[in-house]
Amino acid sequence: MIQSSGFFVPQSPLPQADDTALEVLHISPRGHCLLLKGHRNDRIVVYKTLKPEFRADPVHQRMLRREYEIGASLKHPGVCEVLSWQVLPEYGDSIEMEWVDGSDLGEWLAEHRKEKGLVRRVMQDICDALAYVHRKQVIHKDLKPENILVTRLGSHVKIIDFGLSDTDSILTGKDPGGTLLYAAPEVVRGEAAEERSDIYSFGKILLEAGPSFTRVARKCTAGDKGHRYASAEEVMQALSNGGISIAAAVISVILVIAAIGAIVYFRHTGTASQLFLQAVEEVREASTLSL
Repeated sequence: MIQSSGFFVPQSPLPQADDTALEVLHISPRGHCLLLKGHRNDRIVVYKTLKPEFRADPVHQRMLRREYEIGASLKHPGVCEVLSWQVLPEYGDSIEMEWVDGSDLGEWLAEHRKEKGLVRRVMQDICDALAYVHRKQVIHKDLKPENILVTRLGSHVKIIDFGLSDTDSILTGKDPGGTLLYAAPEVVRGEAAEERSDIYSFGKILLEAGPSFTRVARKCTAGDKGHRYASAEEVMQALSNGGISIAAAVISVILVIAAIGAIVYFRHTGTASQLFLQAVEEVREASTLSL
């Protein structure tokens, strides 16, 4: 028997949409922007616009437009969607973005830290979004828990705030910047940010996510950027296998097999124990070097 679908409770009359009604969500205490919540075409949206004292400043106007251009170029489930450029009657130039019903990563971790499988999946989703951003030749430059939202339903990741971001196709915004606690040492020294600078910031986030990420985080946050993972894809691989590279895992298996064979072959001599201990040490070193 075919049954029709419908609402269990009769729908209430649709509210009269007022696209001019805006709610102030956040005013940056030290920055130049404020966030407004509103709706347009029956969709909840967020507007990022300039604080009153910055609206007539051409430098900050260009910064806002640059952020829009970068954000509009990114289309990924793990990146907050930029919808359009709007000029609001009382606020002027504004970036219209999707509304994310959730909390920032720091608040989310405080509630879900003990759910290790879920936390690992969220960390992998952040890394996947970051890999996409880098493939689009964009450096975020300010990756931190406050700039990562996690949705209330499904715990899906949304990277936000590309106000300091950089890309090759835009001339402005090349100066080093970020948040000191999460900024890579080379950026703090005044050097240009690159992919491995974002990877450093992600490593600091991993350290806050729990001890099971320590090995990967340690390599992400190496002081010498040459000792970090070279790409977000490499970090993704390390997160998938617990921080040990496939090559190191294969080497470890080969060394263990060789050690067992040595024990069988030299079972009547003292050489067996020496070879076994040497093999175990080589396994340990190979695993450590891969992290």
